[in-house]
Amino acid sequence: MHFPFNRPVYDKAFVVSCLLAVLGWVAIYLIWKEFTTADIVCMIVTVPILAYFIHVLLLLNQR
Repeated sequence: MHFPFNRPVYDKAFVVSCLLAVLGWVAIYLIWKEFTTADIVCMIVTVPILAYFIHVLLLLNQR
């Protein structure tokens, strides 16, 4: 099985994912006033996965 991948589109999606992660960290800090190890580790894991999902959505919109 071959998964779709376009590096320039993924790079744009990764930037969007990083911005969303920063907004998420700000929201976490404003609501709970602290970060936990789980917040940091989960964001590190989630950002590339979210970037790939956004990347696939962008590819579907191009077609």
